[in-house]
Amino acid sequence: MTPSARVLGWHYLAAAALTAQCAAVTARTGAGWHAIGLFVTSLLLVVAYAREHATARDRRAAAVKAERIARLSTPRSRAEDQAAIALAAACCERWWTSAGIEHDAACTRKGQTA
Repeated sequence: MTPSARVLGWHYLAAAALTAQCAAVTARTGAGWHAIGLFVTSLLLVVAYAREHATARDRRAAAVKAERIARLSTPRSRAEDQAAIALAAACCERWWTSAGIEHDAACTRKGQTA
């Protein structure tokens, strides 16, 4: 959880506590519907805090998973890149078999150097 998300979470909890206290005071004065509304509002603030916390946990898990996948696939990707570069530089069959010295008569890259 980032520091700003942590501060926001503490504000959610403080607002929930204050709203719950206001609901209790309002209930004592006899305004039942207002007390119920304030109590529901305090519960929604607690849900918002829980959602922020779960989102941060999911983001952290996704970042760890992406890092693991990147670490595992990096050597294979390099080898594939090197093979693609070698294949892109290839000319013709004779060029491959002669280690880049001779070309086929129909080779379009005959005069070029790799």
